[in-house]
Amino acid sequence: MVAKPGYAGKIARVDLSTGKVTHIPTENYAEDFIGGQGMAAKIYWDEVPPQVQAFDPENRLIFAPGPCAGFNGLAGARWVVCGKSPATTPQFFSHCNMGGGWGTELKLAGFDGLVVQGKADKPVYLLVQDGEISIKDAANLWGKGSVQVREILKGEQGSSLKVVATGPAGENLVPMATLLADNDSSGSGSLGAVMGSKHLKAIGVRGSGSFKAVRPQQLQELLDYVVKLKKDAPQTDSGGGSEKDHCYGCTAECNRSIYEATDGRRGKFMCQSSNVYSEWTKKYSGQPNDVAFYANRLCDDYGLNTKSIVSINTWLYRCHQAGALTEKNTNLPLAKIGSLEFIQALIPAIARREGFGDILALGLPRAAEVLGGQALELFSDDITKAGERMTYLPKTYITTGLLYAVAIRQPIQQLHEQSRLAAQWVQWANKLPNANTSSDVFRAIAMKFWGSESAADFSTYEGKALAAKMIQDRQLTKESLILCDNVFPILYVEHSADHVGDPSVESKIFSAITGSDITEEGLNRVGERIFNLQRAILVREGHRGREYDTLPEVSYTVPLESERLNPDCILPGKNGEIISRKGAFFDKKKFQKILTEFYELRGWDKETGLQKKAQLEGLGLQDVARYMSAEGCLALS
Repeated sequence: MVAKPGYAGKIARVDLSTGKVTHIPTENYAEDFIGGQGMAAKIYWDEVPPQVQAFDPENRLIFAPGPCAGFNGLAGARWVVCGKSPATTPQFFSHCNMGGGWGTELKLAGFDGLVVQGKADKPVYLLVQDGEISIKDAANLWGKGSVQVREILKGEQGSSLKVVATGPAGENLVPMATLLADNDSSGSGSLGAVMGSKHLKAIGVRGSGSFKAVRPQQLQELLDYVVKLKKDAPQTDSGGGSEKDHCYGCTAECNRSIYEATDGRRGKFMCQSSNVYSEWTKKYSGQPNDVAFYANRLCDDYGLNTKSIVSINTWLYRCHQAGALTEKNTNLPLAKIGSLEFIQALIPAIARREGFGDILALGLPRAAEVLGGQALELFSDDITKAGERMTYLPKTYITTGLLYAVAIRQPIQQLHEQSRLAAQWVQWANKLPNANTSSDVFRAIAMKFWGSESAADFSTYEGKALAAKMIQDRQLTKESLILCDNVFPILYVEHSADHVGDPSVESKIFSAITGSDITEEGLNRVGERIFNLQRAILVREGHRGREYDTLPEVSYTVPLESERLNPDCILPGKNGEIISRKGAFFDKKKFQKILTEFYELRGWDKETGLQKKAQLEGLGLQDVARYMSAEGCLALS
C-alpha cells in the first residue's frame, strides 16, 4: 500500500474471534475524513450496523491518530478511540480524545489506525511492533490495575513500549470505565468497558518509523509562526508538580507535570481529574493534602471516569445528609466523604461491582432510578446524557447549551473555545497585571472565529447558533488532524496590535504536511461533513432529532450559583460591559428558538432536527444519504 504524505498508508484490523490480522488502505478514508475522529467515524458507519450493541463482538473499537502525529513542535500527538458506548440508553457511537505518546507510536509502527473487532475466548493483549501484530495471552494481567499492567508489560517487552490498558472496571463492564495510556493519558466515553467486553486487556505499541512533510520549509515556517503567535500566551491545565511530562512533539503550551506524593507515589494530577476529590478532602481535613492525588490515582488505576465519580460523591453526600442512604445499607463510610478511607472503599466497590457498588456502577442517573424515592428526588444535577458532570454550563455561556444538547457526551474541546477565552477576559475585568483580553478584543475574536460580535455578548441568545456551528466544524477537523486543544485554535495573540488570532493555521499545516492544498473554508467544510456523518450515525442508532437534543431540566429550573474559576460568574455583556450570570437560568423558550436557528444553519429540517437528502449529498455523503433515505431516517421535506 502506497502511503500518502503524512500517513503510514494502512490501517490494521484485528479480529479477536478468529485471531486474523488484516490491513485496510488509509486512502479509502483520508481524503474525505482526514484521520482521527473523522476516519474512525467513517469506518464505524461502514462496519457497525445500528442493531449491534456495545458489548457485542460485532462492535468495533477504533484507535486512530492523525496526519499531524509524528511531527515535532506541532502538538499533534492526540489520538482518539471510538466505538458504540454502553453509557446511554439507547446506546450510541461515542469517542474519547487522548494524549501522551501512544497514538504517535502506533503511527511510527506503521499504522494510521487500529480496528479491533470480535471477542477473544480468554484475556489477551495486542503487541504491535513495526508493522507486525501478535495476540498474546493476558491471563496474568486480568484483574490488575491499568498502571500495574503498564509496568508489567514494559518490564517484559522493554521500557520503550507504549501501553494503553483498561482496569478492573472495564473487565467488569462498568459503563463509566475508562482507558489509561502512557503519560497517564486517560480516555472516557465508556470505551474501557467495550475493551473489557472483548477480553482485550491492553495494547502495547513500538515503532521506529519517521515522517517527512511534503513541504518541510513551509512547515518549519508555520511552526515558527505558531511559536511567535503563542509567545507568552497563558498556559492551561495546571499540573501539581515540577517535573514536566509533555506529550510527543509538544509545544509546551500546558503545565502538564508529574506529581509526587509524600510517600513517593508519582503520576498525573492535573486539570479536571485532579478535582475529582479535592473539594471533599479540603472540607474533611481543612487543608489540601495528598488524598486528592490518591483518589485521582485510584480512578485511573481501576479505570473509572472522574467526571462521573465527582457527581456520585456529591449525590452520596446529599443522600446521606437527608437519611436516604446510610452506612449500613451501602456498606460505605458515608460520614467520612473526603477521607482516604471513603475513597478507598468506593472506587474498588464500583469497579468490581461489589455490593452497593454494583448499583453505582450503573452510573448516577440509572442508580438513582433503581433506588427511587428520596434518592431519586435528590438527583438534581447538571449531568450529560452519558452521566458525566457538566462544566462550562449553558446557564453561564449560552452557546454551550447547543453544544451539549446535540452531543451524547461532554464535547470538551468545543466547550473550551469560549470558556478559555472568557477566563482570560475575567483576568482583564479584574484588572490583573498584563491582562489585555479586553471586551473589545473579545468581540473582535468573536467576529473572526464565531461569526458575529453578538457571540461575545452573554446577555443575549443572538449569535449563539452560528457560533455553535462554527465551533463544531472547526473542532471536528481539529480532532481529525489531530491537534492539541491547549494550542489550537489560536484565538488570542499576546504580541500584536489587535490580539486577534489566526484561524487559518490548521489548514496551512495540513497542506504543508500532505501537499494537498486546502483553505480554512475547505477544512471547515470537512468538519461539517464529519459532524453530519456523526449525526447520521446517531439517528440511525435511534436518536430522534429535536426530541433528543435536550438539556437536563435543572438547566432551566436551578439558578447558576458559581463557576469554579469564575466565582462571580462575570462575562462581557452588551457593548462589552461587565455583567454577572450568577442566579441566571437557561431560558427554555429561547433555547428552542436558537435550536431551530441552528437546524436551519445546518440545512436540517427546522421542526424535527432531521437531516435532508440533498444536504447530505451536498457534503459528499451520497452513500449516507441513500441509506438514511431507504431507512426513513431523513426529514420528509
